[in-house]
Amino acid sequence: MQVRDPELLVKYMENADFSQARLARYVGCSRQFIHLLVTGERTTCTKQIGALIEEALRVLPGTLFVPRLSPTTTRNASRKKTAAA
Repeated sequence: MQVRDPELLVKYMENADFSQARLARYVGCSRQFIHLLVTGERTTCTKQIGALIEEALRVLPGTLFVPRLSPTTTRNASRKKTAAA
């Protein structure tokens, strides 16, 4: 899963009164991993972690994370646009 916007993740964490450490405990990952997500140094996570973060922050699925397209999918989409032009 890919983070839609790290700043949005931070805002939802603040609104729900979740520190990085608290969110990490809820999700079952390290505080450092959450730190990387909120700073944008890391933009992806597993589907399970994304779902648990959204659950913890009580947001609808898909609010903070979207499925990540594989590089192959992106490349093929670009080729189709070029071929159609």
